[in-house]
Amino acid sequence: MSCNPVVRVAAGAALALSLVLAQGCAQERAPINRVQADALAKSFFAGPDLVSTTDDPEFYKRGTVIDVVYGAAQDSLFTSSYAEPVSRVRWEITEDALNARLSYERITGTDGNGNQYSGVQPKATNDGQIVASYKIVSHFDVKHDYNPQTGEQLNVIVENTTDRPWYQRESFRVDWSKNLISDAYDYDTLAMSGVIGAVKYDPFAYSVLDPASPDAPHFDATAGYFDITNKVYATPQQIDLASLGAGSGSIPACFLSGAYVQGGTNPAGDCNAIELKIRESFRRVEDRDYEPESFDGTRFASLGAFNFDYRRGYTRNYGLLDQEWSRFIARYNIWDRSHFYADAQKMTGPVACATKATTEDPTGDPAADPNRDTNGDGTADECAAAGSGARCDVFNQKCTLPYRQRQVRPAPWYIAGDTTLYDPTNWAVEEWDLAMKSAVQTARLVECRRTGGGAACDAQFPMWTGQQDDIDEAVRISRDVNACRRMRGWTEPACSDLARTAAAAVASERGHPGEPGTLAIGDVVALPSVIALCHNPVQAGEPRSTSASRARPRSARRSSRRWPPPRRRPRCAPRCRRAGPRSWTSTRATTSRRPGRPRCRRR
Repeated sequence: MSCNPVVRVAAGAALALSLVLAQGCAQERAPINRVQADALAKSFFAGPDLVSTTDDPEFYKRGTVIDVVYGAAQDSLFTSSYAEPVSRVRWEITEDALNARLSYERITGTDGNGNQYSGVQPKATNDGQIVASYKIVSHFDVKHDYNPQTGEQLNVIVENTTDRPWYQRESFRVDWSKNLISDAYDYDTLAMSGVIGAVKYDPFAYSVLDPASPDAPHFDATAGYFDITNKVYATPQQIDLASLGAGSGSIPACFLSGAYVQGGTNPAGDCNAIELKIRESFRRVEDRDYEPESFDGTRFASLGAFNFDYRRGYTRNYGLLDQEWSRFIARYNIWDRSHFYADAQKMTGPVACATKATTEDPTGDPAADPNRDTNGDGTADECAAAGSGARCDVFNQKCTLPYRQRQVRPAPWYIAGDTTLYDPTNWAVEEWDLAMKSAVQTARLVECRRTGGGAACDAQFPMWTGQQDDIDEAVRISRDVNACRRMRGWTEPACSDLARTAAAAVASERGHPGEPGTLAIGDVVALPSVIALCHNPVQAGEPRSTSASRARPRSARRSSRRWPPPRRRPRCAPRCRRAGPRSWTSTRATTSRRPGRPRCRRR
């Protein structure tokens, strides 16, 4: 090395400069992103494999009228359930449109459209009836741009629309401003309402670009949910005057009184075209192990479960068949698991039933009852391996889990908007919750007795046997227990103990300490809640679920993801004390009492 100090200084400076340059080169600049808003991954709608239909997810679809201007006097816009049907769909991505197609055959045994398989082979495309359709603006890949001459990658991310065919590109942009389908009468929000209410509906483009607006498209990929808001014009249809014996020509139905013609709204209705706002909600179907139930007219008259989803069956030689007509009732799935599995967590290893191997082969009769119980032990013969009391779910062809082994999965109900409605609404919800607890306990008790449990069933699943007095006491105790749980936690043992202590006090007051029927009130009330009322959106200070959002209010239709419900400071509940042989009084203000129904009734 040279001893010349000038040379040494120059060498040192060169070394320092090289280090500075090396450090500067090591720092990459953030890429310039030129991808515009509302770019969506196709995999959300069609699964990772954009060519095959076997991984296409199903979605629930429902449209709800959320805003109606003054002058819309048709009843169906506000009260009809038939005008807001729920469908199950799979998405079809074409070059120009995103189509929501039914994921099942509308009438079983007809053309097979909607089924995912043709025989044993998967179909190349989804071919169910189209119930919604939206225009696709562009297909593209999100990738780094490059020099087309050298292939050198640039530090710019773009929407590439040239390198691959449209059906291989992984992203697209959809024009959600207008649903192109408005006349799918069984599945569209307003089509059937238009038939009954003598109104014609025409969609028009409605775009909201402000992401803070409640009408902007909202996507939650993690939860598998999205909703979009559209508008339509409602125009009164024309009535043929000759059909009314009033001459020739036609007149808008709104000019006539509803006493004379269906859809007539004179004088309150507006005969001009009016705007309606509709929110279309879609949520990815998750396997929650639901057990469907079909009710005929006799069971409906006896038990009153409403059925909105009719499924019909067809055979070539006979046409539509009565035995293939299923009337599925609308109900909440309150069970964590409804079927038996060898591995309940992964839902694998079910016990099969209602198959040729389990029904026809052992009996020699293809029409044999899958729920036959030849030995009278209270368990379906085909489901003995699933446990005592198991039955066959003929629609899923799996044996059910006995009620005594099922765990309740609570269903939160949400209330949005005016929060002053919370307390009166909660009064009703708590009574429904008590009714559901009673149903759960009764189902377990009846199953135990049916399978030969004997007297031990009443001790294991106690249920009160009284009438309105018992119900009134159960409601009173239930309110106190729910107030305790909201303050101290939904799994607090002290709150369950409160229920049993209060029931024991009622038994003593009635002069029958230890009476099993009265003590059963406490056991039923102490069961985990089946239904609870929550705020929507989640309020500050309330426990948050893993998926509920506090950023913007949404419709309560997607409010089934929060549990436990929020803790609220309960209003002062009166504590009653004995004031005389047959009288009661309260030691505190009765602000929580429902009007007309005081908490302390005995005098």
